[in-house]
Amino acid sequence: MIPRQYRIHAVLLLSALLIIFLPRFSERPEKEKAQAAAAAVDAFLQRVDSDRYAESWQISASLLKGKVPEQLWVDQLGKIRAVAGPLVERTEESMTYSTSAKDSPEGEYIVVTFDTSFERKKDASEIVTVTLDTDGVWRVAGYFIR
Repeated sequence: MIPRQYRIHAVLLLSALLIIFLPRFSERPEKEKAQAAAAAVDAFLQRVDSDRYAESWQISASLLKGKVPEQLWVDQLGKIRAVAGPLVERTEESMTYSTSAKDSPEGEYIVVTFDTSFERKKDASEIVTVTLDTDGVWRVAGYFIR
């Protein structure tokens, strides 16, 4: 039998672990949504990595298109990627699901974060936000490099 004082510590430790890790598991998207989001992200990043910025805008969500005109998207993304340089390596760090996003309407959002290395920006993070668009297709609604 475990002494009472250690049982209390064990219960407190388990409670703390649940408080820390349970929200992480509840934020994970369902398998089908995650696969659809991953496909949208892959198609988008292939175009961005190939300097086809106009095409990346064209396949993006209506939310992104409504906030950023195509030419501004092409110009800004071109400048950012010119500073970072060509992609060296990209590894998915996390994928989280939410029904809200900053400065955006209620909906379904999946945020995919990558640990990324570019030729001139070795230690970067890419954050790609995907949303369920008005036509029921998952599309990229945001792309950021930190």
